[in-house]
Amino acid sequence: MLDKELNFTIQVDYAVSKGKRACAKVGSLIDGRRGVNIQIGVGLYTSLVRPHLEYALPAWANISDKDLEKLELTQVQCLKPILGAKVHTSSAAVEVICGIIPIRFRQRELCSREFMWIITKKDGHDLVQLLSSSTRVGLRFCLLEFLRIMSKELIRAIDGFDFIKPESYLPNPAADIISNRLVVGHTDYYTVSDKCTSDSKLCDITDIFDVYCNWKYKDFH
Repeated sequence: MLDKELNFTIQVDYAVSKGKRACAKVGSLIDGRRGVNIQIGVGLYTSLVRPHLEYALPAWANISDKDLEKLELTQVQCLKPILGAKVHTSSAAVEVICGIIPIRFRQRELCSREFMWIITKKDGHDLVQLLSSSTRVGLRFCLLEFLRIMSKELIRAIDGFDFIKPESYLPNPAADIISNRLVVGHTDYYTVSDKCTSDSKLCDITDIFDVYCNWKYKDFH
C-alpha cells in the first residue's frame, strides 16, 4: 500500500538529534587533536554515534535527497572534530581519511544486506511473499520494492548462482564437503573456483555479500 502523505522527515530529524547528542557525549574524549588519537575517535564514532543515524535504516531508507543530506552533514560534522579538521575541509576528504563510507553508500549497503537476508528465507516466509508482490508508482515505492531497487548491483553480481541457504547447511563432517565446493573469489565481481561443479555454479550466500562489499567500497578500507 502506497500513501502519498507518507515520508520519513520526522524520523530523519530524530535520528540526527540522537546522533548529535551521542557525539556531544564523546566529544570531551576527542577534544580535537588534544584528545584520543584518530583511530580510537573513529572507533567511538562507528560504535556509539553512527548506530543512532542508521538504526533500522532499511525500514525508512526511501527518504528524499534533502533528508539524506541531513544525515550526510551530521556524519561529517561528527567526524571533523575527530581529525581536528577546519570547518571548510572537504567532506569527502574527511570521510576518506577516517575510512568511513558516505551515508548514501552505507544506505545502499544496509538495504542490500537486508535484501540478502530476506532472500535467504524459506519460500513460504511472509517477507519473501511480500517481496514478490511489492510494487512502485513513479518514485513512490513499497518498502521491499525499494530494497530490491537499491540491491540491483548486488542482484546482477550474484545472477546465475545457486545459493545454499544457511538453514540447509549439514552438520560436520558433511559441512566440510560443502565448504570444499563453495569457494568464492573475485576479480571485478566474482569468479567461481574450479572446485565447483561444471553444471552448477554454487556459492556460500553468507560470504558472498562480504566479498561484494569489499569490492564495492574498497576505496574506504
